[in-house]
Amino acid sequence: MELVHDFTVPVPADQAFDLLVDVQRIAPCMPGAVITSVDGDSFEGGMKIKLGPISMTFRGDGELIEKDPEARRAVIRAQGRDAKGNGGAQATVTAALTEQGGTTGVHVVTDLNVTGKAAQFGGGVMKDVSNRMLAQFADNLSQMISAGATATPTPAITPAASSHATAGPTTAAATAPAFTPNDDGLDAMGLLLGSDAVKNVARPALVGLAGLVIGYLYGKNRVLERTVRRGC
Repeated sequence: MELVHDFTVPVPADQAFDLLVDVQRIAPCMPGAVITSVDGDSFEGGMKIKLGPISMTFRGDGELIEKDPEARRAVIRAQGRDAKGNGGAQATVTAALTEQGGTTGVHVVTDLNVTGKAAQFGGGVMKDVSNRMLAQFADNLSQMISAGATATPTPAITPAASSHATAGPTTAAATAPAFTPNDDGLDAMGLLLGSDAVKNVARPALVGLAGLVIGYLYGKNRVLERTVRRGC
């Protein structure tokens, strides 16, 4: 499945490119995402997704396989699986940046392959949800840039990372204002309820359900009336 998105970053293209290829810096802007380790152009991380009372955690890895500052083009390949084995996803994300008079237009094309439970959603639903997710990412990124802050990366979930976090002198970056987005995970239910594709399916289903409930209650009421009359 191919997904296409466009958004604007409120800085010149060269600055925007340096920012967008810094995966650890921008990851907190993506709803539910966390980077646990970075090694050169490779990284590991995960994403927490909440669907009502159900929470799913996807873990995986990725790599920046192409980075061309002159063409302002970058390609990331990533893959991940649900921790409980409910499915997985592989994606190749290509981003192209265009200078727009002090701001930057970002054109993103994602080649996505989803397996397992997530694949049960139709293409229209997935596109609507991804549009809203990228809109949240772009909004968080703009807030971070406007505040002149660096998004606070979530530390790696390892004992070594915890020990390093408390060692060493405090740096200027550590005391600078930090952008801290909501880390409760991606609220997929909220995004799905906002999806036109879901609404088109849900509305007839809700009408049908309402009809069944009304019919059931009407039938129960008629039975009760007959019972009362017989008792009299």
